[in-house]
Amino acid sequence: MTENAKKTEITAESKTSHFAEITSRTIKLDMKDIDTDIIIPAEFLKIITKKGLGKNVFYNLRQNNSDFPMNRSEFKDAKILVAGENFGCGSSREHAPWALKDAGIDIVISSEFADIFKGNAEKNGVLPVILSEEIVQKLLKKPELEELTVDLESQRVIEKDGTTHFFEIAEFTKRRFLGNLSDLDYLLENRSEIKKFETKRKQHLYF
Repeated sequence: MTENAKKTEITAESKTSHFAEITSRTIKLDMKDIDTDIIIPAEFLKIITKKGLGKNVFYNLRQNNSDFPMNRSEFKDAKILVAGENFGCGSSREHAPWALKDAGIDIVISSEFADIFKGNAEKNGVLPVILSEEIVQKLLKKPELEELTVDLESQRVIEKDGTTHFFEIAEFTKRRFLGNLSDLDYLLENRSEIKKFETKRKQHLYF
């Protein structure tokens, strides 16, 4: 193994994830069809880095409502967002999960996510948690400063009174979040199996 490969291996193995369990106050958006332009308006897409977008997340909602949670100090460290169905619809802009992550949002809970947004969110460290619409509406009506716990290990959303809601998640996605793995990290994690496949494949080549 080369020195660079060893360093990459050490980096991948030493990563830990705060996603195992997160307890936080929640930002509640009782709205359906929150599209990516609502999350981060097109006028702020001029930068190509992931940093700096958070200050303008939900810009128009924040400008039109001084009481919007992200305008208030009580929600400064909120890491969980609960929103209505069809979250992240509209354009496929990857800036939307970038903006949420930069604003400190690690988890979005909804009854439905737009497919492209869901994929982009998972690749950029924002965990989409799907619960039934009935449960989401119940969470949206909880006291605004009440905390929620999301336990990724057991795949549960836990209310303050102990009420528990199980959510489904693909095993690959769960491993990525718990291990804080990028696509490259995941490939490196399976390099022994890849090498076995390559060796086996060569045995069947005739040129």
